[in-house]
Amino acid sequence: MEGGWMTKIPTGPYGVGLWKYIPRGWNTFARFLTFEVGDGSRIRFWDDVWCGRDPLREAFPELYRIARVKDGAVADFLNFRVVLCIGRYEEDKLIWKLSLDKGFQVKSFYNAICAPGFGSFLWKSIWKTKAPPRVAFFSWTVALGKILIAENLRHRGIILVNWCCMCKVAGESVDHLLLHCTYAKELWDMIFVLFGIHWVMPKSVMAMFDCWQGSLGSYQNTVIWRAVPHRVLWCLWRERNARTFEGCETSVVDLKLHFYRLLLDWLSVTGLFNFTNVIDLIDSCSF
Repeated sequence: MEGGWMTKIPTGPYGVGLWKYIPRGWNTFARFLTFEVGDGSRIRFWDDVWCGRDPLREAFPELYRIARVKDGAVADFLNFRVVLCIGRYEEDKLIWKLSLDKGFQVKSFYNAICAPGFGSFLWKSIWKTKAPPRVAFFSWTVALGKILIAENLRHRGIILVNWCCMCKVAGESVDHLLLHCTYAKELWDMIFVLFGIHWVMPKSVMAMFDCWQGSLGSYQNTVIWRAVPHRVLWCLWRERNARTFEGCETSVVDLKLHFYRLLLDWLSVTGLFNFTNVIDLIDSCSF
């Protein structure tokens, strides 16, 4: 990057994979930065935020359009008779706008980039449930749209057919596979009938988790309710992998029974329930 404020984004096939993704967040990070002009040699006059809240090319588009030098540094313009409070013998500095002491703080950046309610969404709907930790982590990955389904693999440059192996009709995206596929819908509809709830499925998994918050009757019933989406997603994902990698297909009826059995195992570990079989679990959910 010009001015030496950041290293260039790696584009080659080699290098540390993690670092290739970190620089991609620079544009978001840079929104909360401003410059303190010293000698002006490392700050771009038109493109960097150093005077006011926006780059000068955006604040004064008419002047920028007729400017002869569009890529010059602030130092290149210091010969003009412009009154600026500039310390000519100091270095240019990068300032963090969200901190009083102008230094970067992780907490302030995290709070700035998180949408309202996003933090509580993660904790209440995913991490604060009785689902096993690895399943909760999987649900979190699903909500962020990062699981390796066909659509995401294609974005990584892997050539394959974007085809849902469940319904065999639509493409395989996260939201389709786990929410809107006709095969997945059979499982979700069973859940809503069981709990006596009329539900319109949201567009995305993240929105679904956000809607799933709240209590449902007693504490025990709420525990069951909050564990259900994790179990459904886990069932559908394992079925998808079995079809993709093993060529095995489970009928909808068998998948529903498998859902109840695994949910029973999860809840039994909590010590909050005395279910002896699936029938007891179903009776408890019908409230």
